[in-house]
Amino acid sequence: MRIRMMADGRVLEGTAKQIAEAMHALAFGQENRTLPEYIDWAVDQARRMNEIDMQVEGDTDDEKAKSLVRAMLEAGLAERL
Repeated sequence: MRIRMMADGRVLEGTAKQIAEAMHALAFGQENRTLPEYIDWAVDQARRMNEIDMQVEGDTDDEKAKSLVRAMLEAGLAERL
C-alpha cells in the first residue's frame, strides 16, 4: 500500500502496520509509546485538533494499524496512491 499524507505531502508505503510505524517514528515526543498507544494518541489528536472523529479498533497491532489507515483515508487525512 502507498499513501500520501495530506498534512505534509509525505508518501508512506508498506503494510498498514509499517505505515503506522513510520508515522509513529516521525511523531515528535511519542517515542516512549507503544504502537497501539501511539495510534490512540493520533486518533485523539485528530479529534481535538481537527474535530475529525475516526473510529479505530482492533485487538492486535496489525488490526489497529489497518483500522487507522482506513480511517485516515475515509477522513481525507491521506490519499491512496
